[in-house]
Amino acid sequence: MSIGDAFDAFNERVTLFLLRFVGPPQVGPSRAADSAARTDAAGRAYDTELRGQFVRVTGPDGRPYLVER
Repeated sequence: MSIGDAFDAFNERVTLFLLRFVGPPQVGPSRAADSAARTDAAGRAYDTELRGQFVRVTGPDGRPYLVER
């Protein structure tokens, strides 16, 4: 095992340990407006259309998910 392989294995263990506390990284910009708070007409129409097509259901494990009406 080379030094690079040992470092990679250590880095993976540290990353998995830290993920327990901080979770996965955020993909989008951190200062972006929340999609639920859309104020333009096109955004409100899109949200209304989605709410008409899908309904939120809570599964037996307690996690919510969307299903088509």
